[in-house]
Amino acid sequence: MNIRLTLLCSLLLTSAASAGSVMLTVKADSENKTADKKKAEVTRATWLNVRLTNTTNTKLEGVTLKWTLYAANLRRGSDDIVVEKSGEMKVSVDANGRYADVATPKVAFVYTPMHTESSGSGRRMRSKTVEESGHRYHGFHVQVINGDTVLGEVFSNESLKKQLK
Repeated sequence: MNIRLTLLCSLLLTSAASAGSVMLTVKADSENKTADKKKAEVTRATWLNVRLTNTTNTKLEGVTLKWTLYAANLRRGSDDIVVEKSGEMKVSVDANGRYADVATPKVAFVYTPMHTESSGSGRRMRSKTVEESGHRYHGFHVQVINGDTVLGEVFSNESLKKQLK
């Protein structure tokens, strides 16, 4: 049984290494930036914490980490996914399973959720519905590139990958 498990593990490691020389782990983090709790507009800062693991026995020098944060355009009648911010940085990773941790800059997503607002008082009280608007965080795409070769790639979810391809 242990021989089969060892063989299976070595096959899996070999296929992972041949599929790309970098394993990517990406976590999107965010924090609320809205100062006034009575205000309907919401501001959330979002950034990516990326771990690049070099699965080869050769040091990766100056590879490019490309990242993109996408937003849902909340304008009524629109279901667009737009690029809120993107960037790239140079990264080096030592060989043999070593890793590098990288954090992208914080990006502000500003939007207003659908809500009602009241005006007047007593019998003259009126309320109106305010439609949602702005850009709310939708997902990310991260690539590690060496020249024209994609060494690793991650999308936050399959639906985003399908929408972009």
